[in-house]
Amino acid sequence: MFATEAAQRHSNDILDILGPEGVLAPDAAGAPAGGRFEEGFRAAVVGTIYGGTSEILREIVAERHLRLPRNR
Repeated sequence: MFATEAAQRHSNDILDILGPEGVLAPDAAGAPAGGRFEEGFRAAVVGTIYGGTSEILREIVAERHLRLPRNR
């Protein structure tokens, strides 16, 4: 959970630093690092939502470690 969300935050920061050029696709002329930053951002966003991964892990932590009631 923490790794995927950290990757998304880092990708956001990189794109903020690069500005508009940071979101150029890998095949676009002038894309920084051949478009790897844009590609990494897309992968990071998808990693946090595959099957609700982050939300499911939050519920598990809340139920098992914090002893909170089930949220469903």
